[in-house]
Amino acid sequence: MKKKVLICYDDPGGGLAVSSLIPELRKNKSLELKIYSGKLSIKISEKINTVRIDSFISREKAKMIIDKFLPDLILTGTGGGNTEQALRNEAYKRDIKSIVVLDSWKDYSRRWLYSSYDLKDMKDKICVMDELTKKEMITDNFSKENLIVTGQPYLNKIFNKDKNILKKSFLKNQILFLSQPLKIIGINDYKVHPFEVLMNAIRQLADIKEEKFKLTIKLHPSENLSDELREIVRKNNSDKVEVKFAGKGITLKELIKDSETVIGYNTIALFEAKAMNRRTISLNVVPVNKSLTASMEKAGIEIVKSGEKIILNSLLKEKQSVKKANLFKGGIANCVSLILKELSLN
Repeated sequence: MKKKVLICYDDPGGGLAVSSLIPELRKNKSLELKIYSGKLSIKISEKINTVRIDSFISREKAKMIIDKFLPDLILTGTGGGNTEQALRNEAYKRDIKSIVVLDSWKDYSRRWLYSSYDLKDMKDKICVMDELTKKEMITDNFSKENLIVTGQPYLNKIFNKDKNILKKSFLKNQILFLSQPLKIIGINDYKVHPFEVLMNAIRQLADIKEEKFKLTIKLHPSENLSDELREIVRKNNSDKVEVKFAGKGITLKELIKDSETVIGYNTIALFEAKAMNRRTISLNVVPVNKSLTASMEKAGIEIVKSGEKIILNSLLKEKQSVKKANLFKGGIANCVSLILKELSLN
């Protein structure tokens, strides 16, 4: 009889990490998969047979899903809603095995915000990216017995795939800005919007180089275009710096391919840009965990403090975008191995 694995992911970060495991899991004929994906992960799930699910579900809905499929194990990401945790809560009550794939180096405890059990009583096995992340989570009161260092599956996938993509030419002086809701990255109060600081630096860059720059803004999937952001664009759109918002139909990958430089905050998309060998800059607007800093540096992402002069000087350096080989290997194989081990299939 096949072992049943219920898979659920909601937001893009978790969706990319968890969905990276699905091709390998599908190769195993001893497994039967049932996959639920959230609205924010629609693009990720286009080629995967999934069932759409809301970011927030009731306890009764979670119970119904578990009753219908009767999984031997559930595999989830850690989205901002309660859906993945609602399924983990139901699994906890029934003593169903649970594996959680962590996708980023921050907000560890908050990812269990909707948990019906205390961290000290947790049964979830958590796939974490590295030893430094594990240490940080132990400091956050997670039990070391629950933390398995596997590597990050999505980074494993994108840093070790077809290298032909690196031969694609980009558009000179084309900059891509990866926007995020400021509250998500931990900014609740500010005098000047970080994007306006960036725009001021790019405008000075265009004056110094006496060249035209084009900047495209890609909104985060959960972000609504604010009047403030729209006004910043209106003020700064000029003959020297052309600023526009990315169209809804164009993918992140297409935007990165066209861009010479990709700038953002601390999003996983910066790793995707670096994997495609683009110059990649993370604006350090809030304190981040040492594990995230170390991983960005490992990937070759430039970390730049916010400030017009600092950003300008960094852009003037024209650092070479050299992608290191064989980075972040093992994440997929290690996570799949853990799943099979929990199911007694290896």
